[in-house]
Amino acid sequence: MEEELKINALERPYGADRKSIPAHWNADHVGSRLVKAFTTLDRLPRVRGPRAPGSHWPLHAVEWADELARAELDIEERRTREIVQNRSILRPTSVDIAEMEIALDWLRELRQSDSGMALVASFWALYSARRRSLRQLCAQKHWAPHTFYRKRAKALAYLAEWLNAHYVPVF
Repeated sequence: MEEELKINALERPYGADRKSIPAHWNADHVGSRLVKAFTTLDRLPRVRGPRAPGSHWPLHAVEWADELARAELDIEERRTREIVQNRSILRPTSVDIAEMEIALDWLRELRQSDSGMALVASFWALYSARRRSLRQLCAQKHWAPHTFYRKRAKALAYLAEWLNAHYVPVF
C-alpha cells in the first residue's frame, strides 16, 4: 500500500495507467507497448536540415478577402481547417522515450528469431500507431489477412514468452 502512494514523476506518471499494467507480460500488453513505441517515435521532433520540397515562399498575412472566402465554406470544412491550424504536438517525456527504445529492441530480438514475424509485427504496430488500414497493408504487400493476423499473434506471444523468461519488468 505504501509503495503505491509514492509518486516519482521521473519513473512513471501518476494516474490510472498503473492499474492497467498486468502482473506478467501477455501478447495484448506487448502489442500495446509496440504501438505506443511507434506513436512516441512519431511524436519526436524532426531532424533539422533542408526544407522539404514544396513552396519556399514565406507565409503571407491573412487578408479580409481571405476571411470572407472562409466564411462561405461549409461548417465541416471550416472545422477541419481550424483543427489543422490549431494543432499542437505534445512532445514525449523521457520515460516515453526510454520505453520506446526498450520496445523497439524487442523487434531486434524477434528478428533474430524469425525475420518474417518481426516484419509483420513491426508493420502492424506502425500502421496501428498511425491509424492506417491493415487491409490496405495486406493488399499492398500481397499478404493474406488470415496469415498476417496469425503471424502477428504468434510474434506477440513469442515476445511475451521471451520477456517473461528473461524477467523483464512489466511497464
